[in-house]
Amino acid sequence: MKLIGFSSPSVRAGTILRWSRHGALAFLMTVSAPAIASASGEIDEALLQIEQVGPRLSAMPSEVENVVKAATDRGRAEALKAGPILEPAVRASFDAKGMVAEISDSLAEVADGKVDRAALAKAAAAFEDGRKKISAMYESQDRATARQIEARISGADDGPRIKQLADLMASPDLAAETALTVQVMYVSLEAFSDANSAELASASPEKLKSELGGVITSLRDRTENEKPVPKDVARMEERARLTFILAALPKEDLSVLSDFYQSAEGKAKRQALVDAYKKVSDQANTRMLERYFPALAGYFKTHPRPQQQ
Repeated sequence: MKLIGFSSPSVRAGTILRWSRHGALAFLMTVSAPAIASASGEIDEALLQIEQVGPRLSAMPSEVENVVKAATDRGRAEALKAGPILEPAVRASFDAKGMVAEISDSLAEVADGKVDRAALAKAAAAFEDGRKKISAMYESQDRATARQIEARISGADDGPRIKQLADLMASPDLAAETALTVQVMYVSLEAFSDANSAELASASPEKLKSELGGVITSLRDRTENEKPVPKDVARMEERARLTFILAALPKEDLSVLSDFYQSAEGKAKRQALVDAYKKVSDQANTRMLERYFPALAGYFKTHPRPQQQ
């Protein structure tokens, strides 16, 4: 999917704004979700803010509605019945505050080194301002701002740095983790219609845990027929979103972020963040499945299928 590189400025600006029609809803949900910052230090707190860790995790329960719609759009009408069973399982499993605290603990184990705390905090605030500017651009379909953003991205001065920085940040990998969780949700909805789901749902906790153990690993390894959103697509769209935001930053703050993410300390912090995020996400996904299937068993007891009656 090519988002930039058109010859006409008006066409380029329109491309950014057309992208917003597909991506703005998820973007605005991320912006509006309550921020959670419990980092032990200023650097970790700034990193969590920039990468929107708390809001991503807080928004997980709201993804159920999107997954139900994706399933029903694909002809799985029973997803409408499964959604109300899945949503409480997701809400109970994704303790955003606790998950952010665990991620923060992992970041605290990585030395801060020579990172300028005040400069990074200022850049984090500027990044948030840039996020709001791009959000407003989406809302108003502001073609003039879109042209300015595109010009900076494609320009020789800041363009290469912006694109490199978007590749270095953790957010694309975190977006892929969200896509994985959404895939777990989708599989859960599909199970509602599966002929063997009633038997699995009523299995013992030990058997259920054994059966579900490989689901997340299988979905993580899958690269084809990913529903509803492929992980690589989520990663690519997040990188594009980051590119737009970075293009809205003052040069000084862009330079601070670029230096941080290219530094040894920044790379170590970024990797620790991704690793910890994957860990807490896998744990939450496992809890979600372990809560969902017993709830599904309860539903089938009160709503037996014709062959069960």
